[in-house]
Amino acid sequence: MKRRNLLALFSIILILVIMPGRVSAIGPLDIYFQGGAITDDSFSFSPLLWTAGINLDFKTGSMLMISPELNIIINEFDFDLILLEPALTINFRLANFFVGAGLTKFFELGDDFWANKFSLKIHGGLKLIGVKLRAYMIIPFDELFKPTLYGGSIGFGF
Repeated sequence: MKRRNLLALFSIILILVIMPGRVSAIGPLDIYFQGGAITDDSFSFSPLLWTAGINLDFKTGSMLMISPELNIIINEFDFDLILLEPALTINFRLANFFVGAGLTKFFELGDDFWANKFSLKIHGGLKLIGVKLRAYMIIPFDELFKPTLYGGSIGFGF
């Protein structure tokens, strides 16, 4: 199973590396390759869930930005559990700062494929030239006033 998960991870990374050159002609678009970490509400980072992914920022006006993203989540450095987290957020920009909300969903890659229900993703951050810093919360709709996951990431883009 480890071999199959590593092959899936390698394939996704390969697609993410090839894709930016093909989508850069769409229009006002920023592309970020990002990495970060996720923890639960104990903030213990145990176990360490680290993320790697790609984030696209489509600027649809002077203050609005639509941002699809795709993250791979790995439990510590054990490749037996690999989660895929697609998300779509709508963000409001003010100078270099942004804040937004959207939907996310987790899928497990491997022999026991599963997916959770959609969750609310709320985030904010700072965009500088070529760098995007971000903090976020993921809240299941079942427990709307109790965030269950917190995360942060840094992205490098063009």
